[in-house]
Amino acid sequence: MDSPYAYVVKFWISPQGADQILHWLDSKHTAEVVAQPGFQSVRRVRLEETSPDGWRPYMMIYGLESRDALMRYFESDAPKRYAEERKPFEQHLRTERGWGPVDFKIG
Repeated sequence: MDSPYAYVVKFWISPQGADQILHWLDSKHTAEVVAQPGFQSVRRVRLEETSPDGWRPYMMIYGLESRDALMRYFESDAPKRYAEERKPFEQHLRTERGWGPVDFKIG
């Protein structure tokens, strides 16, 4: 990932919701997000630790061309659509988000 800006979504999925949520991410959501203007790439990392209540953590790392591209995405209708699509999963999904410029890189 050589993008100058990153959008990181860390999320936990309950054991009961894993199949349904991962199917939604893999068959629809992730490709739609990375197709937004200014998005350049995405990686999903399955983190090895498990929360005390048994939920499995993951992280999506989106590479973007700029902060402006991410702000345009936030201001678009896309996040509202995705919030509606996520509603059936809400009891099985916990999410936190962060973003910023890439300020160090080796390799």
